[in-house]
Amino acid sequence: MTDQQYAINAVGQPGRAAPLRNGRAEWLHRWLEGETPDAALLEQYGFQPDQYYAVVLYRPMSFSEHALSAAANGAQLVALLQTEANRRGINGPVCLYDNQTAALFHPVEDPQQTTRLKRKTEEIRKQLSVRLNNADIHCGVGRPAKGMAMLRHSFREAEQALRLSNELQIQARPTFFGNSSLYALLRSLKSPEELERFCKTWLADLINYDTRQQSELLETLRAYFANNGNTALTAKELRIHRNTLAYRLNRIAEITCLDLEDADVRLNLHLALKAYEVLYAPNAVSL
Repeated sequence: MTDQQYAINAVGQPGRAAPLRNGRAEWLHRWLEGETPDAALLEQYGFQPDQYYAVVLYRPMSFSEHALSAAANGAQLVALLQTEANRRGINGPVCLYDNQTAALFHPVEDPQQTTRLKRKTEEIRKQLSVRLNNADIHCGVGRPAKGMAMLRHSFREAEQALRLSNELQIQARPTFFGNSSLYALLRSLKSPEELERFCKTWLADLINYDTRQQSELLETLRAYFANNGNTALTAKELRIHRNTLAYRLNRIAEITCLDLEDADVRLNLHLALKAYEVLYAPNAVSL
């Protein structure tokens, strides 16, 4: 069986065919418009009624020039996503969405603990990039939800996160529902000058230091916040020794003359990093 055949027949559970419309699962189209899916259909796809899921959307920026068609590309993406999810013990349904986007309904054991979700989402995104000839993969994630009605909201959040990931060119990591809401808020401000002033207040010293020394203190700070201050996970993401990370964090504190243990300082620095991404995205002129 080819990858494309597997993708169409293995949505949710291997060997069970699912009707497609313009390359997209027919039921998915109707569900997003407000229809309640048939219970037997949801069982066919592998949905568990008492399970929390988070919708995760994966979309490559572009497929290989040798690809035969958008539908074939989408089928290939679904097949790869299904394989990578299975390899990690993720038994959530996988569906094709708008020909070039694949949706994974990622099971979540505890909606208040999403560390594993974030880690697995990033692992899959990186592996999809490798298997698609190092294509940039955009990824949007909705909040965990239980029940198809609430899960529809998670899907819309994932769509918004995916759209903002594309607009801000944040393909190096997944965009989660919390970040997408913050990005949308920052982009809605009518005065980019205020955002620039805010960024300069909190980040100018680090930006100038990175420019002069060709260092990565700004990226170090971003990773540190992204990992909730966990130094082991931050060092792993940056591929540096924990002692190197400790040195960088000390340098950040020295250069900025700020106390990184202060909650208000951390909040402002984190917000400034998000604002910086919005301001200096490729299409930031639309602010």
